[in-house]
Amino acid sequence: MSDKVELPKIASGLKGELEAGASLKPTESLEKNVLPSAEDLKQEKTHESILSGIEGFKSDGLKPTETKEKLVLPASEDIQAEKTHQGLIQGVEKFSADQLKSVKTREPQSPTAQIQVEQARGSSLAAVSGFDKSSLKKSETQEKNPLPPAEAIAQEMEHIKFKSGIEGFDKGSLSATKTVEKNSLPTPEIIAQEKSVN
Repeated sequence: MSDKVELPKIASGLKGELEAGASLKPTESLEKNVLPSAEDLKQEKTHESILSGIEGFKSDGLKPTETKEKLVLPASEDIQAEKTHQGLIQGVEKFSADQLKSVKTREPQSPTAQIQVEQARGSSLAAVSGFDKSSLKKSETQEKNPLPPAEAIAQEMEHIKFKSGIEGFDKGSLSATKTVEKNSLPTPEIIAQEKSVN
């Protein structure tokens, strides 16, 4: 029969090692199950006593207390300020850029123009700092807006007092009077009598 199943072949190096046998070193086995230390036992006992204390706790020994809410509501001014702030934010968010006008940005000066401005400024400062004050002519200051003399000021004050006295006069302080007419007109009989005499 020619239907032989071909088995996988072992590499020659591995085959040599298998036939030669293994030479292993003898070793001692160590038990790695370490017992807990005294501190570990003490911590475990403390943990167990805490748990048992919690489980056996009686809530009957507690005093009744009232809960005070410490959350303070904001003042009306704070609320109003917050509303204003939110309104500003909403106004900025809803702002339409279509309403803006187009603006041309002014370009900064060229470096040469900046250098010229700096040189002119430097020469101006040098001219001011090196100016010789002794070459100036002396001049006398003449005051062209002199103050009025004391008599004119006193006269003006009297006028102001007189004017304020008239404007602030209290009519209620006047007493009521009756007018008596002392130049009486002649009666018609007297007039007729005078006409007849003339």
